[in-house]
Amino acid sequence: MDTTLIDQAARLLRHEATEARLRQSRAGQPVDGWDKLEQAGLPLALAAEADGGLNLDPVTILAIARAHGLAGAPWPLAGAMLAAAQQRPQDDWAAALATAEIAGLCETVLAMTLDWTQTRQQFGKPLSKNQAVQHELAIMAAETAAAGAAVGVAALALAAGTPHHAAAAKARASEAAGQVAALAHQLHGAIGVTADHRLHLFTAKLWQRRDQQGSEYQHQAALGQAALSAGSVWALATAETPSEAPAGDTTADRFRFPAVPETPARAALRADVRAFLAAELASIPAETRAHSWNGHSPDFSRLLGARGWIGMCWPREHGGQKRSALDRLVVIEELLAAGAPVAAHWIADRQTGPLLLKLGTPEQQAHLPAIARGELYACIGMSEPGAGSDLAALSTRAHRTADGWRIRGTKLWTTFAHKAHLMLLLCRTGDGVRHEGLSQLLVPMDTPGISIRPIIDLMGEHHFNEVHFDDVLVPAHALVGAEGAGWAQVMAELAFERSGPERFLSTMVLLDLLVAALGPDAPAAAHAAIGRLTAHLIVLRQMARGMAALLAAGEDPALEAAIVKDLGATFEQAIPEVARALLPLIPSPPASLLATLDATIQIAPMVSLRGGTREILRGIIARGLGVR
Repeated sequence: MDTTLIDQAARLLRHEATEARLRQSRAGQPVDGWDKLEQAGLPLALAAEADGGLNLDPVTILAIARAHGLAGAPWPLAGAMLAAAQQRPQDDWAAALATAEIAGLCETVLAMTLDWTQTRQQFGKPLSKNQAVQHELAIMAAETAAAGAAVGVAALALAAGTPHHAAAAKARASEAAGQVAALAHQLHGAIGVTADHRLHLFTAKLWQRRDQQGSEYQHQAALGQAALSAGSVWALATAETPSEAPAGDTTADRFRFPAVPETPARAALRADVRAFLAAELASIPAETRAHSWNGHSPDFSRLLGARGWIGMCWPREHGGQKRSALDRLVVIEELLAAGAPVAAHWIADRQTGPLLLKLGTPEQQAHLPAIARGELYACIGMSEPGAGSDLAALSTRAHRTADGWRIRGTKLWTTFAHKAHLMLLLCRTGDGVRHEGLSQLLVPMDTPGISIRPIIDLMGEHHFNEVHFDDVLVPAHALVGAEGAGWAQVMAELAFERSGPERFLSTMVLLDLLVAALGPDAPAAAHAAIGRLTAHLIVLRQMARGMAALLAAGEDPALEAAIVKDLGATFEQAIPEVARALLPLIPSPPASLLATLDATIQIAPMVSLRGGTREILRGIIARGLGVR
């Protein structure tokens, strides 16, 4: 990736794409300025050096195309690039270039809408102070981020020669284009549909680009047919040509989703995990596997621990394997897609262990090897009867005494507290209000004074609990991290909780069961619906990969994590509805499909609640956009 050239091209395009030129183009008039792009060599970006071209890599080329969209530039740059590079696969490149332009256009339309809603006054305050407006902005942001991540998918597809992924990128970006344009006009109000306002100069291009090189509907139909022929959406989504190329960033500055390829080593690890799961899960019915990370099996967790697949990224002295976050992502993806029963170790591996590794004392870190063996389980004490989404309203308090900390209060919705060995408890230890004075304590669940009341969910199952602390005494060294730093520590924790593939893979068992039942000869009426889910899945996987890379680099992708969690919940909840819609196309639906559909329908309402409700997440996204 040539960052210098990308920056130079972006500055040139911003300078030359004046509003006057944009309006001339919109009116169908000739537009000058093309010569400046030719002088910079941009039309030759794709051509081979032997043909006098620059022969740039896909990430750089698509970043330039994105910059072209960001400026709303009126010149046929993509067409000129393709005309100068006839040796390239024209259809794949044309779709990818259109995807990149859409991503840039979405970013500019989002920026314009943010500016308008923060300056336009209604009812004595800016439009952006209205919560409904904030949530619409959050949807725009999520769609814009998805379009940006689709560019990364397209770049990897071009480099590896995986046309289905290129089609998925265009399908997802085209869908985002329509949503972003529609919301922008809605939030601008009447002024946005006038010729005087400049919004239409960009939304008109979005409407054009979404249909160029195939609309989302065309690509979805083709993808659906391919997934049905493959017999599995998951198989098609993970069909990548391994590459050792470094990650590249084709996304906008606002959202960070590096394009991360599947390496040969990770492909080998994926095959190893799949073979293991095929053997170990063969006897578990699909309707049971549909519970996925709610399936609690200590025996299975110990099997994973024996293979080194828990605490994978931790140092060896703490029981880990010193593997990368991207290696761990491969294992987690495959476990979830197969519906493996991972609940026993899940929280300890995902959150408790990494927090102790970062902030724990040597005595606290002594728990890590048992977690990595799949023998020690944890739960999280956050929500309370009076503090659900409003976590900062919590009232459970720990008083410092001569003997340590004495805890009084109640925690609610504590998943598998009745089977956990430890709780990571968020409580008040100071006199501050709201986010102030909060700390985290590591509490053994067999401590005297703790009582657990089961909460039965709508399926008749016991996952949730109400946990009471009645003068519970824990030693002073139960404090995790710094006293009073609990809120900041929890927020960092939530990036791990919200960014993982469990936010979009927990209903995958139903989707692949549906595809298998429809079969390769399914009616054309099934193609687009299956293809749309396939496109969303491919882009969500790339977003999760990008965040794993950011977390591994020590960054805090809190905004990106909230976006993926919101998009992922919508994706997961769509799967049972698609299954319902397509069920009549299956002459004799298998009993396992019907049972799995019934289970997934009942699981689906929880998807947009756990890990942060949809409404709270959209508030977080709005704040990440600078809206208050």
